Amino acid sequence: MQLLIHLFTKFSRLIGAVVLGGLLATLLFGMMRFAYISATDPSINKTHYLAKQDYLANMPAATENAPNIVVIFFDDLGWGDLSSYGNQLIETPNIDAIAKQGLLMTDFYSASPVCTPSRAALLTGRLPPRTLTDRHVFFPDWSVMGVYRRIMGYTNALPKEEITVAEVLQHAGYRTGMIGKWHLGDHQAHRPNDFGFEYFYGVLFSNDMFPLNLYRNEEIAIEDQRDGGFFSSERDEMHPLPGEGIDQRELTEMYTKEAISFVEASDDEPFFLYLSHSLPHVPHYASTEFANTSRGGTYGDVVEDLDRSTGALIDALDRMGLADNTIVIITSDNGADYNGSPGPLRGRKGDVLEGGQRVPMIVRWPAEIQSGRVTAEMAMNSDLFPTLLNFAGLPLPEDRIIDGRDLTGLLKGEENSPHDFLYYFPVLKSLPAAIRNNEFKLMLEMNDFGRKREHLSRFTGDAEAHDIQNLYPEKAESLKQALDDKQTELKTNKRGWNF
Repeated sequence: MQLLIHLFTKFSRLIGAVVLGGLLATLLFGMMRFAYISATDPSINKTHYLAKQDYLANMPAATENAPNIVVIFFDDLGWGDLSSYGNQLIETPNIDAIAKQGLLMTDFYSASPVCTPSRAALLTGRLPPRTLTDRHVFFPDWSVMGVYRRIMGYTNALPKEEITVAEVLQHAGYRTGMIGKWHLGDHQAHRPNDFGFEYFYGVLFSNDMFPLNLYRNEEIAIEDQRDGGFFSSERDEMHPLPGEGIDQRELTEMYTKEAISFVEASDDEPFFLYLSHSLPHVPHYASTEFANTSRGGTYGDVVEDLDRSTGALIDALDRMGLADNTIVIITSDNGADYNGSPGPLRGRKGDVLEGGQRVPMIVRWPAEIQSGRVTAEMAMNSDLFPTLLNFAGLPLPEDRIIDGRDLTGLLKGEENSPHDFLYYFPVLKSLPAAIRNNEFKLMLEMNDFGRKREHLSRFTGDAEAHDIQNLYPEKAESLKQALDDKQTELKTNKRGWNF
């Protein structure tokens, strides 16, 4: 018996040593990999970086009378958060008025149900896997999640070979400015000024992340001096981090003033303004002046302040006589978070259900877009890249797939959607898990109390409540085949290079 105990003890120690050695080796490998990733840019594709430089260097000037462009991008604003989309508690008269002066879209989508991949799609016209933003969202490089992402080999900044609409417009003679939230990385040479924005005023990440420094171009204008650290974040306005930093109650007003100043500084050259609000993302800070004034609670206060911001910017365009030839686009990066409203849609931020990716979309361009129109034609924020380039008379790059489609005909009421299908990307996966056409939507995995099964719904039905595959088996099979084709294409050419 003693011999058996002795052998068991030795064997246990051996197993323990092997396990400990494995853990130490894994840690050492991770540290070496992190050190390498910290010192280099593993995502850069030199062939397509050079193709990008050549494309931009040969960019022609924008056409005469090319429109000014203003994109107002809200963070986590739900499909049902605006009164023009049916909200009964939150009042948004300024945005509602813009909708009446232009086009309101009921079936417009973000390219992802979370922030980073959606923003990359808007700026590049490419789906999340193309830009390597398909693994959740980016974090500050030296936060716990930033370190984790880099150890795992995940991209934590927009690759330099990607082309943004700001870069194209800048090379075509536009003044380009970004106000607000970037969330495409804080790595050196991967910030707004490095991707075509001549002027940047804002933050590099979501307003719940730490440190939340506010930048003016490359310089910190307001340093985050709160008592935070490696594990710090701020999800709840009721429990803020102690110390000095940005007063988030005034953040919307600060952005608005900067945006108006950018517009007022314009002379005869066209401009592109990307006003990317930090709110209504959590934490929800209502402005000091208008706190407790909305019937929608603190969240309503935040959204109504964003409405006032939008009205002030539109007033500035009108006052300067720029409204007629300025296209104003208002949308959101993904669906509603826990305190927002998806309206009649099922699901929220983070879901590939409709409430996770279907978002408000309002477009005003008095010179070209008829007022008072509403359309249910489907489109996605990746469509803005080719559409805006077409408005300015500029060519698309030829070395890469642009997943977005030109919406010119749709916006002007002359054509239907240029898409046969739209695809929905789960937060942590690289392949789409749902697909829609103009009538039906198929999800590969509807999570129904632990049961995961395919789910077919119809848009004239009941907000994805009932699976109707038994009624339309051929429709389900057709959508499944189209989704499989897209998955196969992404597996074989994830980055979408044409050569």
